[in-house]
Amino acid sequence: MKEIAELKILFDEINTLKNKASMNVCQFCSELTDSDDDEYLTFHFSLLEQKKRYFQPNLKLYFSFRQNREKAHYFLKDKLQNMNDEQLKNDIEDILDDINFHTLEELQQWVRDIKNGNRSDTNKLITSVTRSSFVEFHYKLITDRHLDVELRKQLQNKFQEHGEKAEILLLGKLENDEDIDFQAEIIFILGSISEKSKYKNQILAFARKFAESEDDYTRDRAIIVLGWVGTMNDTDILRRHLLEDEHPNCRAWSASSYMQMWFRNKRDALKLKAFEAYKKALDNEKDYFVLSVILSSVQELGKTKLGISQTALDEVDQEKIDTAKTKAMKFLERILKPKA
Repeated sequence: MKEIAELKILFDEINTLKNKASMNVCQFCSELTDSDDDEYLTFHFSLLEQKKRYFQPNLKLYFSFRQNREKAHYFLKDKLQNMNDEQLKNDIEDILDDINFHTLEELQQWVRDIKNGNRSDTNKLITSVTRSSFVEFHYKLITDRHLDVELRKQLQNKFQEHGEKAEILLLGKLENDEDIDFQAEIIFILGSISEKSKYKNQILAFARKFAESEDDYTRDRAIIVLGWVGTMNDTDILRRHLLEDEHPNCRAWSASSYMQMWFRNKRDALKLKAFEAYKKALDNEKDYFVLSVILSSVQELGKTKLGISQTALDEVDQEKIDTAKTKAMKFLERILKPKA
């Protein structure tokens, strides 16, 4: 991190470059925002006051990128109180709008206003909640059955952006057996961020546990997660659900999860286990949606064409699926035939 004195020298040097300045401005602004200490905020603001041609747009933008949004918010709010410069005032108001910081109480009132029909700016709410430090509040929103379904879904898709704090909160809910009705969504959210998580083993353990749930939806979410984070040890779980599960979605996602595992770990042993399970399943499966997922997986893993397009599979074209099923059986028999 550069000292303020170094940044001042660099600022002056860049301004002497004239039309070439833009090549260096972004790097300068990035270094300027490495710290949210008071002296860096004050220096940043003093540069805004100068309104330098090459710097102003980036100085505005990077103020909203500061890590401590709350501190930046109140710093700029304080500056606005005695400001007479209309252009700078407009710039600061733009930055505050981009920072989009709100207290917990303000966010709670915002949600109440949306529920009552007094506000409709849901996209801005989602951004503010996601960028806030109020992880527990965000969680309560995605479990709030009184909120619009689409709004809850969008909030859920953004929950992982809280990073490790989100993982710790969700794992705590599972460990304490809280919010049982929401456990399917919890394991799904955790699964979507599991690949690079240091809590990967805990997430996998819960996925294995919930793959045995009596609830169909919880089971199908866990099976999907096994595809994202599971190991060779989990192929037996996928095989059992593919062949024996009473719910078609669970059978379909089991077939797909073999493929997801393969994308992460392209081992011949894994592919062989998948092909053996697919062949067995094709012998008995009657549900055309499940058949379409199996055939799609065979095509992907086998790098083969079965005479059916992905569109026909997605649309569950029964006639074309029947024809492709016959070709898939022949392909699998050939692949699995013992070598002499």
